[in-house]
Amino acid sequence: MKKAIWLFLVLCVLFTLVACSKQQVRIIPVVAYEKGEDTEDIVLENNFLELRFLTETAEIILRDKIRGTQWRSTPLGVAADKMANVVTMDLMKSQFSLQYSDVSGVGETFSSSQSIERGAYEYALVNGGIEVNYTIGNVARTFLIPPAAPEKRMLSFLEKMETDGRRRVEANYRLYDINNLRANDDRSALLAQYPDLANEKIYVLREGTQEFMREQLEEIFASIDYSREDYYEDISRYAAAAGAERPAFTVTLRYTLDGKSLLVSVPFDKIAYRALYPAIRLDLLPFMGAGGLEDEGYLLVPDGSGALINFNNGKFNQIASNNPVYGWDEAMPRAAVVIDNRAPYPVFGIQKNGAALLGIIEEGASYANIQADVSGRNCSYNYVYAYFDIIHGAVMDISGRSDRAVYLFESGLPQDEKITVRYTLCDNDGYVGMAKEYRSWLLKKYPRLANRPAIKSVPVAVEIVGAVNKTQHRLGIPFDLPLKLTSYSDAEKMIQDFAKFGWKNVQVKFTGWFNRSYEHTVPSKISLIGDLGSRKNFKDLVSAAAQNGYDLYPEADFMFMRDLTPFGGFSLYRDVSRYVSRNRVEKYPYSFVWFGERIRWGKLSYLARPASSMNIIDKFMQNASSLGLQNIAFRNMGSRLGGDYNEKRRVSREASMKMRQDKFAQLSDSGAKVMVSTGFSYSVPWADFIIDMAVDYQGYSITDESVPFYQIALSGLVPYTSRAINLAEDYTKNLLKTIESGAGLYFSFMAEETVELQETKFRQFYANEYNKWVGDADALYRRFSADFAGLYGQAITDHEILSPGVTVTVYEDGTRVVVNRSDNPWNYDRGGRSIIIGADSYIVQRQGE
Repeated sequence: MKKAIWLFLVLCVLFTLVACSKQQVRIIPVVAYEKGEDTEDIVLENNFLELRFLTETAEIILRDKIRGTQWRSTPLGVAADKMANVVTMDLMKSQFSLQYSDVSGVGETFSSSQSIERGAYEYALVNGGIEVNYTIGNVARTFLIPPAAPEKRMLSFLEKMETDGRRRVEANYRLYDINNLRANDDRSALLAQYPDLANEKIYVLREGTQEFMREQLEEIFASIDYSREDYYEDISRYAAAAGAERPAFTVTLRYTLDGKSLLVSVPFDKIAYRALYPAIRLDLLPFMGAGGLEDEGYLLVPDGSGALINFNNGKFNQIASNNPVYGWDEAMPRAAVVIDNRAPYPVFGIQKNGAALLGIIEEGASYANIQADVSGRNCSYNYVYAYFDIIHGAVMDISGRSDRAVYLFESGLPQDEKITVRYTLCDNDGYVGMAKEYRSWLLKKYPRLANRPAIKSVPVAVEIVGAVNKTQHRLGIPFDLPLKLTSYSDAEKMIQDFAKFGWKNVQVKFTGWFNRSYEHTVPSKISLIGDLGSRKNFKDLVSAAAQNGYDLYPEADFMFMRDLTPFGGFSLYRDVSRYVSRNRVEKYPYSFVWFGERIRWGKLSYLARPASSMNIIDKFMQNASSLGLQNIAFRNMGSRLGGDYNEKRRVSREASMKMRQDKFAQLSDSGAKVMVSTGFSYSVPWADFIIDMAVDYQGYSITDESVPFYQIALSGLVPYTSRAINLAEDYTKNLLKTIESGAGLYFSFMAEETVELQETKFRQFYANEYNKWVGDADALYRRFSADFAGLYGQAITDHEILSPGVTVTVYEDGTRVVVNRSDNPWNYDRGGRSIIIGADSYIVQRQGE
């Protein structure tokens, strides 16, 4: 009985996949490629680079024509690596690996080296680049002949053939007529395999046709210009034509040169797989530029501001580094949050023997994870690369019918998308040279970054928290009501205070100012909070900010919707994103103690569809304008990202990201200023201010040093701050990292005392008391204004780690900021002059001093 139920469920899943694929996705058949007889290497070159493709192994060698350095996709001497296990050895010889899964969640990983061993690949020069087509998995040779075709289509082919060829084709195909079947024909099965048979006759290649005969037929069809596109059309018409359902895949890699860069692309429309075995992960050039035991250097990974992993550091017993670009996909199920890695930029790099190679994921970054590991675990090499989650899946809830897991997957890859990774040979080595290359790439891709107004004063942002929600009793009945922390009048007074202190260009973010509390209702409508004051009080606040030259940013969450009502402008059926399992994406906050969802003590939220989020932003801005508001602060549009896997209106994560970029551009073009949190790189070109940017790494054991890679790339282009100074777990460390990375100041204030937050879940505001902090904040502002005047509009041109915890940051005008985060004084010697820098301190040395 259990077996029958299990079979029924699998068939249901397969039926769903097929049904969806017919509606949404063009079927791409798996083709058996074959290596040609030509064994001569293929070479691409320009003024800077030479790319050599070795036809016998399909590996690539990228040579710097100026320096003479080489970067290989397969390290030299891998066959002699005694540390390497079988799986890693296979991977070291590969240009990519592909992992698949079946409906039970069980899968396997195939690598391109298996294609090479069987000769199941082909290559050619196409439009100035090298295209390599691979077939991996269990697949027989593909013959370019129609497996089946309607009579009218087949006759169009037969009419073009010579008499002998036509006879041979007709002898090897059977013409089926539903009204004239043989006694042993299964009518139902034929109609299931060839639905068109109900209305017309079908030519079908006879079973058991020998391979030599298929070759002859292929020659005959080739003589009438029967193409691969014709074959795709014929094989996609009938499911039975696809052959046996075994895991098999085709993948195309394209190599092109662009200046000092190698571009490696994988078009999604060139990835073919069989419906039962979706491809879920693609690892691209896993050992490109890998460093061996005798090499000197390090790996750069996008952990926070940036982190270095030294070659051969002996930490092979620690967990390998893995950083999801733009964090977890919010539309994928997540039982717990133990480690919340979020790479804010899609970059990785290798420094090896005095040369630097930078990898930038230009397309498909939202699917990427950056993986890095050191020698000693599985092989003798240190490596970093990007892998991509391509077909997403989720477990279906069938616990009432079966005790086995059944997975449902997307019906296909997103249309018109691809993966592109740019490998750039840096003009200057080290992480600073890599950061400069990334900066150049950003400026070239987004020219608007170079046209920003100059940053003249200390970037300073202030968050004012209006209200949070708290369970309060009225007549003994518990209600979830607003709890006032800062009234509109209090906020206005704070702004006036800042002006009296002499603070310039303050960016004021007002949080928890509308729709009941910080955890506000759907922001398509705006209702001021009565407990905070009147509409006049709010407009006085807006006027105070404008009169003092401050930018006021009303903050809102356009991603997660809470406290839904029947006519609140947000529908559970129309506007909520879906998991692949078809369930709505609904979440509770995660616990800091046991890491799971706080179902009993948290507010349920729903992930808005990307299109719904964009519509809500438009309505919000329209309503906000009636209050005199022009700018906008996004709570998580620059710090979290998710797609929508509802098959009826699927939006990929990459498409969701591009929708946000379009919206940022629209807002910026309309004159609105945009503030984002964290500052994922896709939001940076349109961000007028970035808060909560990571200025340190997360300190995982395998990493060795924290570096301000991201800040070097963005310095002088956009103002940014680290986490609010008064909310940092380690005030001194946060302040010193802020100084080291060239970040501005950020404070978070509320008028009420912290005791008011007792019995609420808003512990993040535990140190926000304005009256206790405003004096220290003013002292910090004056100190920063004096010490770092004129630096925030400049690029960081150099950064050096002098000793553990001791760094020097150099700006365009030659100013050097030396920071000592260690526990001991540091003797800084420059130009024959020795300066003692105390523990947890810094000095600023201007040019000529």
